Parts: sequence; C-alpha cells; structure tokens
Amino acid sequence: METILEARALTKDYEDFSLRGISLEVRRGSIAGIFGPNGAGKSTLIKVLTHQVPHRTGTVRVFGQSYEEHEPGIKNRIGYVPQEPAFYMDRSVRWTARFAAPYFANWDGSCFYKLLDDFKVNPLRQVKHLSGGQRKLLSLALALSHGADLLVLDEPTAGLDIVYRRALLDRLRAFVADGDRTVIVASHITDGLDEIAEDVWFLNDGRIVTHEDKDELLSRWKWIHFREGALPRAVEDRLKNVRRQPFGSSGLTDEFCELRDELATALAAGDARLENASLEDILLTQIPRRSAEVTQWCSLEVTLSGIGIWISKWREMQHHPRRRRARGCSGASVAGSEIHRISRVFVNSSIFPRR
Repeated sequence: METILEARALTKDYEDFSLRGISLEVRRGSIAGIFGPNGAGKSTLIKVLTHQVPHRTGTVRVFGQSYEEHEPGIKNRIGYVPQEPAFYMDRSVRWTARFAAPYFANWDGSCFYKLLDDFKVNPLRQVKHLSGGQRKLLSLALALSHGADLLVLDEPTAGLDIVYRRALLDRLRAFVADGDRTVIVASHITDGLDEIAEDVWFLNDGRIVTHEDKDELLSRWKWIHFREGALPRAVEDRLKNVRRQPFGSSGLTDEFCELRDELATALAAGDARLENASLEDILLTQIPRRSAEVTQWCSLEVTLSGIGIWISKWREMQHHPRRRRARGCSGASVAGSEIHRISRVFVNSSIFPRR
C-alpha cells in the first residue's frame, strides 16, 4: 500500500525535552494512532510532521514530496485540528469561516455549513458562547472543508462528552471510507480511538517504544485471570502488571501464543480465564515508571490539600475567640502545630531529592 507520510530519524530539541530518532510510515487509507502519556512528545511530533516547527535532523516527506520544495501544495492537502484550537472568541462561527477560506485553494463553503448542521453548531453564534466540544467540532469542520487528503488531529477527544466523541469518531471513519484519504491521531486517551486506529505507535519520553498493527498487537496481549496456584510458576513469573487479590489474581502477557499450551489445563478446569487487553492496558506496560510518579504527585496533592484545610481552620478560629477560649488553647497554636507536622511530611516527600 502507498505511503502517504514518511519520517526518517527525526530529532527535535528543546531546553528540557528532545524527540530522538523518530521514524514512521503512514499508509494511504489508514487511521494511524500515536499514543503516549502527557509530556511524551506527541504534540511536538505532530508539529514537526506538519512543518509548524523545524526539526534538527531527519527528513519528512508527505505525498512523496518535501516541505522544503512544496510546502504550500502539501499544506493545502492537510487538514489540521490542534489540541487547543485558536479562534477570535468575539467573532461568530460564520465570520471564522470567511476568515479561514482565503488561506485554502479548494475551500468548500457548502461542505463547511453541511458539517456545522451535522454537528449542531450554530453559525451565527459567537465562538466564546460555544462549548468546548463544539469548538473542537468547529475546528474539525474547518479542517474537512478544503479537500484535504490527510487529516491530522492532536488530542481530538480530550474533554469531549460521549455524544461529541461519537460524532467525531464517526466522521473520521467516513473520511477514510473511500480508501484514498488518511488520518493521523495523537492522544494520551485511547478511549474510542482504539476502535478506529489501524496502525499504533506508543511514544514515551520522545521515543517510539512500540509500533505494530493494532489487530496483531491485541492478538498477542491478553489478561489472564487465575486462582492462586492454578498456573505453573514459570508461567506466572512471565506475567506483567500482576494484581493479587483475595478472590483471585490477574496478569498481562504479550506471549499468549507461546503460553497457550501451558495454560490449557487451568483454562479447561475453570481455574483461569482470558480477557482481551485494551490499548490502554498495553500502553501502561510500556511506561512502568509513570505509576510511581503519579503516586508521588497524588501524595503531594493530598498534602497540599491538608495544609489548605488547616489554614482555613486557623482562619476560622481567629474569628471565633469564644470557641477558642472554651477549648482552653490558642487556635493559632493548634493549627500551627498541624501545619508544622504536615509541612514535615511535605518536605520529606519522595518527590524531592534526598540530601
């Protein structure tokens, strides 16, 4: 199948982050999903692929052409939906369309207003009065109204409720239905997008850690739920993300085909069962250190919340001297001691380097 976009050995450097050695090929007629945690480099990669920011090394070719020689022609064939669409908020949706139209050689106003009708977006309403989901769909309508052959979306489903998300996903399916047009989606949320993505890339810390056809990826990864002692120890030791609970244990494997025979006895006896893994399950195994980071930051959030609560109590007691005297102690001393205690926990938290 023809390659619509090809990137080779891309690097992009910022002061505190770098894309490193990114190579990928996107096939015509496919929906490609680039998934990863926040800060993995997805938005940076999308901006490099669409030539919004320059890369330090490597090459990008779209439709078989380079941006250096054919940038206007390439960009006329790309529809781009940013993570946070930028609009003139005091202007109407209709004014926004008139503003965008001259930038594209093949602008189709009738297509734009048909999409607005499908998305239930009022063209006379000011952008600032649209919901977040409606603004995202407005951005999608603009991207689909100038004859684009490649649609590139950055975090398209973030913040959308189930109704708007379904409308967006259905539109993406329709866009590639003829087999000639292509979609690239970048997101930290797999929900919904895992239904439509065909090729999957996992990005972490500026590097591609996994690339595979989605169906092949999901066929290898399975959840195994089992009773304690039901599996051979050698099998259990090969499972990932094992969760042990009183009523049974679960673990992930990407070696289901190799383990099938060793699981047969437990499966036949009903002591084990299989469940398909999701893309989110698989993604979490590629970034194991995030769980510790999330725990640390949650701990910090709880600590800060505790400090805020005790400060509020101290202020409240300042305004109630009778209650303070009735308790036989100073409100400032009670709250102060608690703040001191919580502050020690805060300073000693593992998110800070030990001396």
